[in-house]
This record gives sequence, C-alpha cells and structure tokens, in this order.
Amino acid sequence: MLKRFQIDVVAYGPSLHDQDSWFLMRSYPSVEERERVEEAFYGSDEWRQGPREAVLADIATYTTVLVRLDEATLAGLRRLGEDSMGTDLDTLLALNEDYIRSVQNGDVARFEEILADDFLCSNPDGSLVDRKRFLEQTARPVKISGLAAHDVNVRLMGDVAIVHGRTAYTTADGRAGSGRYTDVWARRNARWLAVSAHVTRN
Repeated sequence: MLKRFQIDVVAYGPSLHDQDSWFLMRSYPSVEERERVEEAFYGSDEWRQGPREAVLADIATYTTVLVRLDEATLAGLRRLGEDSMGTDLDTLLALNEDYIRSVQNGDVARFEEILADDFLCSNPDGSLVDRKRFLEQTARPVKISGLAAHDVNVRLMGDVAIVHGRTAYTTADGRAGSGRYTDVWARRNARWLAVSAHVTRN
C-alpha cells in the first residue's frame, strides 16, 4: 500500500534487541514532501477503511525520527532492507523444519503455535481437513519413521510464502517411502503462520 502511494520504503524489519519492536524506514526528498505524501496516505479511504484499525491495535508505542542522509548512506540502508528478505527466508526454513519434525513426532503443541486458525490441509488420500481435524490426526500414533525433507524451495512473495519440498521416510513395515508437499505461509501480525498444506505420497 505504501508503494502504491509512491512512498519510498528503504528498509523494515524486527529490532535486533527486542523481539516486540519493529522499524519502518522511509525516504522523502524534503520534510514538506513527507507531510504532503503522508497526509494523502493516512487520510485515504483505503487506509482508514482498510488495515488502519488492525495495525493500530498492534502498536503499544511508537517513535518517529527524522534524519538527513547522503546518497551513499541511503544506498547502504537499502541493502539492509534487501537483507531483511534473508531474515524471512531463515525464519521460513526453520519453520519448515519444525513442521516436518512435528509431523514425525506427533507434536500437537507445536502445530497449535504455527498453524493459522483457518489452516486447511489436503491429505494424501484426497481428504481436506481443517485445523481441528489436522490436530486430531496429528495426535494419533505415527506410523512412519525417519521423516526428512529434501530439495526445499521457499518462494517469498511479500507477506506470503510458498514452500515446496520432497519427503523421504520409512513405513511401519520397513519399506522406503517418499512424497512431496506444498505449504503456504502468511505473515500475520508480524508472525509467519501456516495457512495451507498439500501432501502427496508415492
């Protein structure tokens, strides 16, 4: 939305010293232009009737700081913004490992933390289950062992990410098994949550 209003977002991301703090860095050619553009943004129907209430509800306190920067410093800060994508990638890779480990261990508690309320899963047998039923099936005795993910590919698209992976495991009777999965994650209230999963087995 900021980009649609032609606001130059230089960088954003979590604080390095406080997990509950985030920063948003924007660039303007002048203080006057900042006032004009932000008045248009925050006065728009899209903001007021859209995400405004949800965003403000998540903010306990905020601080605004204005500084003058040369182009070299600004370019360095833009690289910081690009590096924040790497932070998201690291987070999603770790969550993917948690997901696979939770399937293998039947870890209902961890799934309760990382699944969105509207989570849906397409099972290998073709059934579609919601979050409640997925947790119920997770709680059943696990019939496979050695579950591992390979060739994991994370595709980041802003606040949505699609994770593709290949699985290998051993069945209860000792045979080697394999499959594939596609998980969809969404960033909600600054947290990545799984919103969808599709699983196949050979």
